[in-house]
Amino acid sequence: MARSTPTLPRCPACALHTALCMCPLVTPLPVRTRVIIVQHVAESGRSSNSGRLAPLTLRGAELRVRGRPGAPLDPEGLVDPARRVCLLYPLPGAPVLAPAPADPRPVTLLVPDGNWRQARKLVQRVPALRDAAKVRLPPGPPSRYRLRSHPDPDRIATFEAIARALGALEGPAVQARLERWFDVFVERTLWTRGDLPAAAVTGGIPGR
Repeated sequence: MARSTPTLPRCPACALHTALCMCPLVTPLPVRTRVIIVQHVAESGRSSNSGRLAPLTLRGAELRVRGRPGAPLDPEGLVDPARRVCLLYPLPGAPVLAPAPADPRPVTLLVPDGNWRQARKLVQRVPALRDAAKVRLPPGPPSRYRLRSHPDPDRIATFEAIARALGALEGPAVQARLERWFDVFVERTLWTRGDLPAAAVTGGIPGR
């Protein structure tokens, strides 16, 4: 039996029920990479969305929603000549994301957030995404995201993708910290559904 219901209030930052809020555990990491998530509007209201964790965990990260009526996407800063702009988008033949010794500029990492169909529409309709250099992640382990299922085992959650991208750009310690916070988010949610015992939740359950 689930231990909570969708009607309970949620933290506006992490979207967990307020009694399980993970925000006190998080100190935003200072990184050179600027992460900007461009989120499909259909994804913005889902409590299982992982992209919202980026502004919580990374200093300077942003989440911008495209598709809200009367609220067009703000393009400011998506393209910055002082930065190397990369779109995390696994096109066949796209190069693997890595530091570029010949280009010392810090990276702006643009990340479309939605299912594959929604992400494709974002890239087609947002000029900054369409024109950015596409990069893909290096091969990695299966997803640790257990809140949704996907028939393709190579698909991972948005925040997992960001963690692995920053592992490539900023080092394994940054990736490990982000992945630990991701585990807290996933496992506390699973506990509320009755799908995971409290003893198996990373960081434990507050008050238990």
